[in-house]
Amino acid sequence: MSRGEQNFVKLPRFGASLYDRLTHIRAVETQVKEIAQDLCARVKQGRLLDVGTGPGRVLLEIHKRNPQLELCGLDIADAMVQLAKQNLAGIDVDLRQGNIRRTSYADDAFDLVTCTGSFYLWDYPEECLDEIHRILKKDRSAYLFETHRDYDGDEFRRAMRANLRQENLLQRMLTPIFLEKQLGMTYRTAEVAEIIKRTKFADSFTLEEITLASMPVWLRITLTKK
Repeated sequence: MSRGEQNFVKLPRFGASLYDRLTHIRAVETQVKEIAQDLCARVKQGRLLDVGTGPGRVLLEIHKRNPQLELCGLDIADAMVQLAKQNLAGIDVDLRQGNIRRTSYADDAFDLVTCTGSFYLWDYPEECLDEIHRILKKDRSAYLFETHRDYDGDEFRRAMRANLRQENLLQRMLTPIFLEKQLGMTYRTAEVAEIIKRTKFADSFTLEEITLASMPVWLRITLTKK
């Protein structure tokens, strides 16, 4: 049974647009900016790939901070790729539809690979991580920002209420439903570690529990190609 990949492969155009609208909230905008700032502090030049790029928000924020970076985006849903092309119009970015399990990128193609909030949906995570290893340059790192289930429930609910206070009624109603469903599907930190230990990154990874947009539900997964 698919963890979610198959649903996104078939995502219709209106579904991508609905996702884009529903996630246009201040907390998500802050989260994206914090991730972009983190990544731009780690790479100053070269080629960067955003896996599961969705509407292209992370790439847009990275471009604002460092227009010299060569940007690439990959998403399993063609509808998301088309939406990202609209959102990134006027920016030189290589956007492709595809699955990170197997890509057409050359060996050692990227100076940095990143991904936000889609690792938990991969049906074959070990194979996907090994593909990231193949396309990443030696001594360079991938940074995955992923939610996890080992969070403090009370702290999470307080942060969510604060983040949604200024949003409209529909977003205040729907966001907790979607977020709690997502968190219920994500891995525990120990499970993430066990997956990585079965890949080529087994001896060169770190897991850090972090907050993004004040939400204490995130892991920064650092994978280095030795």
